[in-house]
Amino acid sequence: MKEAIKYIWLIGLIGMVSCSKEQIAGPDPEPKVQDPTAIAFNGKLTEEEVTRANTPLEDYTKAFRVWAYKSMSVDNEGSYSSTQTVMDQYHVQWVTNTANTTTTNSNDWDYILMTYPDQTPKYWDFAAKAYRFFGSAEMSATPGTWEHITEGTECYKYTCTADATNAADAPFYTHLWFSTGDAGDYPTRQFGHPVTMEFIKPFAEVQFKFIYANPDATPTPMLDDPDFRPLDSEKRIALTGTVTITFPITGKGTQETWNSTPEYSKYLTSFTTPSTSTAYWYTVFPIPSQGAYKLTVTVNGADKDCTVPAQYMTWSPGYRYTYIFKVNDEGGVELDNVNIAVKDWQTDEETTAQYNLYNW
Repeated sequence: MKEAIKYIWLIGLIGMVSCSKEQIAGPDPEPKVQDPTAIAFNGKLTEEEVTRANTPLEDYTKAFRVWAYKSMSVDNEGSYSSTQTVMDQYHVQWVTNTANTTTTNSNDWDYILMTYPDQTPKYWDFAAKAYRFFGSAEMSATPGTWEHITEGTECYKYTCTADATNAADAPFYTHLWFSTGDAGDYPTRQFGHPVTMEFIKPFAEVQFKFIYANPDATPTPMLDDPDFRPLDSEKRIALTGTVTITFPITGKGTQETWNSTPEYSKYLTSFTTPSTSTAYWYTVFPIPSQGAYKLTVTVNGADKDCTVPAQYMTWSPGYRYTYIFKVNDEGGVELDNVNIAVKDWQTDEETTAQYNLYNW
């Protein structure tokens, strides 16, 4: 699978000792100074999970830009304010075999770089109420644009071009990394731990396939000319457009939001994967709302169809969607429980889930 940092050294408060008239005032206790904890970035790659690759395959996944903010106050409604800049477009790079060589490098990722001398070490402020990190990776890709919005709820907007026919050249952007500072309200808070940025690309992937109500039946029903397309025959499946990601840095928001504008300069009219082939993933432009889709297929020579309601046709960036159609014993076709139309592409077919496709 995405801000000049102001790091603050944390100094423990000197305990104040009050004495009664009968007590003899002793020497003031020595101040307890908390060792500062530098903000660092982490990454790892295993077969089970992929966050940010520790052996990046592409040059521009070896570097990213990051913004970070801390909020010093929060009201009873969970709205964060008194926000301060921590990192303003810091450049973070991956260099092999450098982990733990500095306090700001936990796993070969560091922002204290000779080419960016203004990027001084930054330290966790344990008095802060919340931290937010976000960014993009696009050093060898078509760059996106960042816009700082100060009216209303302060936020950053990242806008990039998405061309599903050239996905390799698209930039990565991050999820919003968020943590509160209150261990009581947020037992798994991430203050003081290396920040793991999760990166995605501005695309979704879609496939459809068939299962049989009676898989042991002989002969297996013959499926011909499957076609999965918008119910409105005038609509097309977008492959290009612009995607905008909004990262709140004040207020109640703790996740990024997104929107998209399709251009339809490149498009598909339908998905037409033959039922006899290996499942094929279509890379598509993400769409928040696009209406219902219709499947048509010939089963044992008879034309059959069914509809997937619009509520299941939202395609979010970074997710894969599988639509499962069941062939009845009678030879008809129906949607196999519309509630599980969207399935995790890694687990068994009875598990309902969505999976983050791009997760560097």
